[in-house]
Amino acid sequence: MNRLDVITMIGDVITAIDGARGDLLPDDPNRHRLDALRASLDDCQRQLSKATFDDGTEQFQNAAQKLKAVNDQVKGSIQQVNQIVTVLKNIGTFLDEVTSLIRTIGPFL
Repeated sequence: MNRLDVITMIGDVITAIDGARGDLLPDDPNRHRLDALRASLDDCQRQLSKATFDDGTEQFQNAAQKLKAVNDQVKGSIQQVNQIVTVLKNIGTFLDEVTSLIRTIGPFL
């Protein structure tokens, strides 16, 4: 995987969140939580797109593979708003892996 693959993967999750949040009322606390997770992922995506680093390193590749594994597990589940607790947990896990990947390349941000 390269940086563009990771940025695209994050963007796909952001898009899925946008779809899911539309199914919730504006004052729903779960919608606010989705909004917060979305904002965090957006910030991470922006950091990755601006950073200059070698995405061929073993550390980056390992972190990217972990992120992809989590993404594969949660893919499609974000739209299941009737199971919002699971959705929020899955997105939180994805965000944790994105944050871990960013820590891996931290010196370049």
